[in-house]
Amino acid sequence: MRKERVEAVSDAIAGIGYEGIVAFDQFEPEYRTIERLSREFEDTDLVQLLVTCATTQDFQLNGDAQAFWRTLTEVSLKHGSLDSLDNVEAILWEFMEEPVNVRFNSMKSARLEKLLDSGFPEWFLTNHRDAEPFEVWERLADGIENEKRKKTVVLSMKIYDIAHLIDTGEYLDFPYDIPIPCDLQVERVSETSGIVNSTETGEVMAAWAEVMERVSEKVGHPISLLRIDSIIWQAGQVIGNAGEELEESCQALDAHFQEVGLEDPERTTLVNQLTASLEHHPEVS
Repeated sequence: MRKERVEAVSDAIAGIGYEGIVAFDQFEPEYRTIERLSREFEDTDLVQLLVTCATTQDFQLNGDAQAFWRTLTEVSLKHGSLDSLDNVEAILWEFMEEPVNVRFNSMKSARLEKLLDSGFPEWFLTNHRDAEPFEVWERLADGIENEKRKKTVVLSMKIYDIAHLIDTGEYLDFPYDIPIPCDLQVERVSETSGIVNSTETGEVMAAWAEVMERVSEKVGHPISLLRIDSIIWQAGQVIGNAGEELEESCQALDAHFQEVGLEDPERTTLVNQLTASLEHHPEVS
């Protein structure tokens, strides 16, 4: 971990303020899907269960995250009803037949079957509104026989959190130390921002946990890593789509951050800090 870069990146994220930080959630690929399904189907408990379970399959995709969530939307709307657990299960199995899930499909299908047979769906529908988020997290991890801090488990909790936000207008009270879902995009920005010496998972997770601590202190409000993940994941995808070319990455980030609603000079500072370790970094001015 490179402490001076952690400090600089923390300052840049804190600089956009709490409202700027949480604004990124509305630009996550899953947000539009959850919003659409919540409008289309009356039972938001079933919507939350559907998207939480679907996220356990969000790995090794044949396409990007946008394709994954767009496909889930299409399959759900084509199915036409979501008023029972049977509908949730039917949609999930129809979703598994789509091209976006073709890679490692046998492994994914076994995981889904394990989850659906574990009792988690029934427990969720009965208890999730009164249960502590930590218990939902533990029970999902147990349902797929995985560790709570593994990427897909944590990502499922992030999607559950956003679904709860869309339903109630409030975030869930997850433990302060819930880790960042460490994937390709997070690893990419860990490198381009210069906060790590290597992309070893433990170092990446520790560095972003340190960023979270410092941002929370500077903002004066607890900031979950699930919120910081939205910023970093989106930045990673933008930089990747720009081929990690310096000028193109900075310009694309600036355009995306404008769309999110960030203003200068904070927007420019964030662009420059997230790309500070790209060689010959051409600072946006």
